[in-house]
Amino acid sequence: MIPLSPRLLCCASMICGSFVCDIGTDHAYLPAYLITSGKAKTVLATDVKQGPLNSAKGTLKRFNVSQDVKLILSDGFEKVPAKGITDVVIAGMGGETIRDILAAKCAGFLRNNVNLVLQPMTKAEILRAWLAEQGFEITKEVAVKDSHVYTVIQARYTGNARQISQADAFIGKLKNTDPLTRIYIAGVQERLDTRANGLEEAGKSDEAAEIRTLMREISARLNSHTGGTT
Repeated sequence: MIPLSPRLLCCASMICGSFVCDIGTDHAYLPAYLITSGKAKTVLATDVKQGPLNSAKGTLKRFNVSQDVKLILSDGFEKVPAKGITDVVIAGMGGETIRDILAAKCAGFLRNNVNLVLQPMTKAEILRAWLAEQGFEITKEVAVKDSHVYTVIQARYTGNARQISQADAFIGKLKNTDPLTRIYIAGVQERLDTRANGLEEAGKSDEAAEIRTLMREISARLNSHTGGTT
């Protein structure tokens, strides 16, 4: 059995097509799972370092899927042949790093109806805000429990570029009916509270007050909607 974490299982569940590109594949467990489960016919698995690709090669051989997964040494999409890709997965990185990969010039093909599956480990709010500003719509978002509670985002380009509120950037399309959403948002609020306390200790009461206002907006939005407007 392929040792896939709950985070990656959730990512796999959001795959729509048969030709997947996994950016930052690490041990290539996700590509191996996608092939053996029949969710994909072909996977491009990339990493910025050769070491992880060497490990990935062993994984592919172990599960007899080497013929269906192509390993590529690449910084983001730089060396990726984009033709035919239906889905892109970027998981296990910070929200800012994922944003930078998506913003690169070589990632322009993502606007051609490619299904994005994104799993930020930190700063998801930065990623959500960027997606909205660049015309991508979050079509689905799920909180998933792994070592912590994380979010998995499914998005697609629509061309509807817009600004979203700070509260929506922190909530995204998470549903308030899901208990894991409550745990996820509690973690967000805890981090914001820590930031506000630090600002107050530094004598920056106005900035701290802005963060506490944001915290109240997040709570109100979560209690009154099934998700944000991203």
